[in-house]
Amino acid sequence: MVAFATVAIGAGPLGPLGKKSADKAAPKAEESVGDLADVFQNGETVVEGIGLVSNLDGTGGDAPESWYRKQLLDDMSKAGVEHPAKFLESKSFAMVIVKMRIPTGASPSDRFDVDLELPPASAVKSLSGGYLMPTRLRTIMHAGGSPRNGPEQALAGGPVMIGDVKDPTNGKVGRVLGGGRPKKEQPYQLLLKGDRRFIRNAGMVEKAVNARFTKNEHGQQKGAATAKSEAYLELRVPDVYHQNQERYFRVVQLLPMIDTPELREQRVAATARELLDPKTAGVAALKLEALGPSTVDQLSAGLKSDDADVRFFAAEALAYLNESAGVEVLGETAVKQKKYRAYALAALAAMEDYSAKARLRRLMDEPEIEVRYGAFNALRTLDPTDAMLGQVRILDDPAPSSEEESDAVDGMALALAARRRPRAEDPFSLYIVDSEGPPVVHISRSRRSEIVVFGRGQSLEPPLVLGHGDILLNAADHDDVVDISKIVPSRYGDRDVKLRCSLELGEVIRSIARLGATYPEVVAIIEAADRQKNLPGPLFVDSVPQASMQYLNKAILGKDDLPRHDEEVKPASGSFLRRIFARGKAEPAPKAVAKKEGDEKGEGEEPDDPEAGGDKPAADAQEPAVADGPAKKDDSLRKTSGEAAPAAEARRRPRLLDALRRGE
Repeated sequence: MVAFATVAIGAGPLGPLGKKSADKAAPKAEESVGDLADVFQNGETVVEGIGLVSNLDGTGGDAPESWYRKQLLDDMSKAGVEHPAKFLESKSFAMVIVKMRIPTGASPSDRFDVDLELPPASAVKSLSGGYLMPTRLRTIMHAGGSPRNGPEQALAGGPVMIGDVKDPTNGKVGRVLGGGRPKKEQPYQLLLKGDRRFIRNAGMVEKAVNARFTKNEHGQQKGAATAKSEAYLELRVPDVYHQNQERYFRVVQLLPMIDTPELREQRVAATARELLDPKTAGVAALKLEALGPSTVDQLSAGLKSDDADVRFFAAEALAYLNESAGVEVLGETAVKQKKYRAYALAALAAMEDYSAKARLRRLMDEPEIEVRYGAFNALRTLDPTDAMLGQVRILDDPAPSSEEESDAVDGMALALAARRRPRAEDPFSLYIVDSEGPPVVHISRSRRSEIVVFGRGQSLEPPLVLGHGDILLNAADHDDVVDISKIVPSRYGDRDVKLRCSLELGEVIRSIARLGATYPEVVAIIEAADRQKNLPGPLFVDSVPQASMQYLNKAILGKDDLPRHDEEVKPASGSFLRRIFARGKAEPAPKAVAKKEGDEKGEGEEPDDPEAGGDKPAADAQEPAVADGPAKKDDSLRKTSGEAAPAAEARRRPRLLDALRRGE
């Protein structure tokens, strides 16, 4: 505030007319921050770069002369790569255009998917099996003539998963899951309304916000708002709201501009009555949350209501005040009320109390995959080291690495010299959850390279013949082990590397990865096993809770004119609930890979029915992939990598939960 006062003094005294206008625009006792300012969500910043994909099996190739090619050659030369043109001419490499979207509010701890495409007239046949070398991403200006580089904004790199939403088998486009990270924070802005734009008002808004909210920066608690001029303030999101930023914006807007003990007493009493009315409970809970911990008793009274919505809104507000009284209500809501499921899990993930952890652990035993995987994600957000997550090492002795390694100027040169991925770490994350629910396998196709096995001791069911790329798995009927082989080319001819392991799914995944399989290749093998009925339970992809218009209307906007159906919506800014259940624009909806298309509910399903939506682990919904025979053979055995299973062709729905994106 000292620096801001200096700005105000430096502006000079207001004239008589200016002083009169400023007095007229001054906040009134009944006004809140939202009466003076709006949160400006600056959408997304698109950053681009020119990258090099390595490890291609003869499907790479050069690209014609262009600005892109010249830019990549310059970057490689600066990185210390000798004779860079030779790499571009090799069929083991491909030049790609790399793009990433950075939403407002992103921080260096966040991870985002990176999209890859080939430049015009590229000779590359497929990016299958490739690995994106460390690539710097910048804002690119395309205004006339050749593109021009802006400032560096992000770094990207990692294994390539080919395909897109339209065609999962398209080898000329790809994605690196969670492969990009911003270099700096992108703060939001509070814009003062036109007739309220005065230095004094900006200072009062700053004071009102900072009296309630702070953010930890380098070990110091600093106010969440910083006035920059009479027109706007920078607004940062406290850690507790990192999972649900839209809620934070609404709470900020409800902060009273003028707060005295007398006014506070009146507000608390009136709002406590509103909380018990189902029609006004959503916004009332936000108002009490805005007033801070002193309203815990009033919110706790809402937990005793006969109305499920009132109980949920009260429990949610208590969670963001780190009060455990509503934990059981939030757990019950996650199971029974699909329309509030995502928000109940986000609230549990925001708490530091042990009871929230315990409730999330129990939710991982629920039969519905959307609840189980949603609880898993929430628990990982709350405590990435929690033993109940069941994370296991894939490589026996991964070499130490650091985040700074990708920042090294010669990172590309080192990676090319080694002819391998630049960091010897686990190629993806593997979790084996000790769950009492039915056996399920979950894989991710967005934001994270991750496999989650719910239920220890799951084993592949022989007979089986599976393979992808250079890797082949074989087990006869009644075998208790599986033979895994990989064809390794050399100058003296191809040779087989063979190993044998148990049929236990986690061990099979680890063994395949140790042979050098990338995440896309492992996913393709698991999907083939699912098609052939080699898995003991169903396979699900991106089964995350959906956000609902009902919550937005009732809890955030305070409207009672609810839509007839629980519509799924997409956020305008990409900021809404994106931390845990992270999804990009128009991502495919969660689905069971083996579910028949005809089994899915129609558009008019009842949203409040917990049985009406989500993904049910139903083995009887699976169709045989092949006729009965001596072995379950994968018809897709071919030398490709990272292709989506046929299930990716199932009906897709737009997704809102661009959600809860706290980095791993």
